[in-house]
Amino acid sequence: MKPRIACGLHGLALLLLALLPLVSSAQERRNSRDLPRSLLGAFREVISDPVKSTVQVYGDGYRLCLGAIVRPDGYIVTKASELKGQITCQLSSEAPKREAKIIARDKATDLAILKIDAKDLPVVSWSEADPPSVGSWLATPALSPDPLTIGVVSVAARKIEPPQAAMGITLDLSENIARIASVAPGLGAERAGLRDGDIIRKVDGEEIKGRPHLQQTIRSHQPGDKVTVIYERDGRSQTAEVKLGSMSDLVHDERADFQNSLGGALSERRSGFPLAIQHDSVLRPSECGGPIVDLDGKVAGINIARAGRVESYALPASVVRETVDKLLQTELTSAASDEKFFGRKGSTAQER
Repeated sequence: MKPRIACGLHGLALLLLALLPLVSSAQERRNSRDLPRSLLGAFREVISDPVKSTVQVYGDGYRLCLGAIVRPDGYIVTKASELKGQITCQLSSEAPKREAKIIARDKATDLAILKIDAKDLPVVSWSEADPPSVGSWLATPALSPDPLTIGVVSVAARKIEPPQAAMGITLDLSENIARIASVAPGLGAERAGLRDGDIIRKVDGEEIKGRPHLQQTIRSHQPGDKVTVIYERDGRSQTAEVKLGSMSDLVHDERADFQNSLGGALSERRSGFPLAIQHDSVLRPSECGGPIVDLDGKVAGINIARAGRVESYALPASVVRETVDKLLQTELTSAASDEKFFGRKGSTAQER
């Protein structure tokens, strides 16, 4: 723990106690992000160092997500499923945006590694402790001195199971053929142009041998995945790209949908994580991908999804570090092999 942070923790604790009446009233205002300025200011010192290693990620000039610097030579971790378009990054220390390249993705965690042309960048200081316990305060930095938002751990770290993926169709009762009996309105199959009576022949190049086989194939994916479907209509083969939804889309809980919509949009990928901390910070999907900080000023993890009205997920630091090391090792090994093949001397720096 840094001395200035340690000295300030007692004062911060006292200040938080003094602000508890504001905190309780703020719970009802979190959906609008109308948190008291004094409450946000109490965390300014806590996030002062993590802000320096926080990055704003853009796609075609629009804010996509946040990121965290994991190597001084320009490697950044962020949320993979939010990335699209021409990627650029803005550092906290400068206004111009830098071009970025996606060099690796990890499907299990929905993390990606970006690379910008830079050196001597401030790297995140990871927490070495266990994931924060229920009731722990957490702050999310962006590029400003005050935190973007704050929250409290509401559920201890756990596996977030993926919902069952679905195309949005029902099949007839034939076992040896995957023939569509009906198409649900507004879901992936209908948007892709599939109709009643179409026969699914292939998914992502794999021949479909019947109804059970198609169901098994779709269940191996996650909601949000896109699959290429070859289907037969009136004896002619056609191709469509279908964006998968979830089985819950077929049976709407209108009350739950209404409650979740009160807090704004949810992340498209918000499940299927190996381990995640649930906290009640209100984040927009475009504010995921960056660090979340404990009261010691250490990065406790990476915000990975907005999952509900007051339900956000963060991957614990241990999971992020393991994933980043794996992705970087693959990238650096590949780069070193290329440099050896072409007769160039590569960097041997392995800073984390």
